[in-house]
Amino acid sequence: MALNLKKLREVPGRIFSIHEVYPALSVAPEHSFELRGRVSVSGQAVHRDRAVFLDLRIQATAVQKCSRCLADVISPLDWEERLEFQPEESGGLLEQEAFTYSLEDTELSLQPYIVGLIGGVLEPKPLCRPDCKGLCPVCGQDLNVGECACGARHEGDPRLRVLKELLK
Repeated sequence: MALNLKKLREVPGRIFSIHEVYPALSVAPEHSFELRGRVSVSGQAVHRDRAVFLDLRIQATAVQKCSRCLADVISPLDWEERLEFQPEESGGLLEQEAFTYSLEDTELSLQPYIVGLIGGVLEPKPLCRPDCKGLCPVCGQDLNVGECACGARHEGDPRLRVLKELLK
């Protein structure tokens, strides 16, 4: 999705509707999630005092790996976000939440911002379920499915054994 900055600057104060549906958004490998299905972005944009303000509603389905057993964790997302874009040459201090754009730009691609916002609302260490047992550190068996055949004892982190003794 590209926001038409030229059109916004021609009519300061006018509110423009935004409604985009991405059939699929690609996510860079450095992100710890992927997007499944469509991503819907709707809202409005306005140019005022050299800044571009966006009020957006983002709907998507993100898929992450469980931080213990590597199973898929599917997260349906639906939230609203307010963004502010200031011109790069504004000279003054930017608001902490403001992004920048070049005054020479005629369009502003929102895709990288949308992907970044999605990454920001996801759990940093997702779990497939609260009592996930994880993987066997010896053979890699998913302990949620059943005991492993390697016979390793799963008593938790041995470095914490002293603390466990104190709690008895």
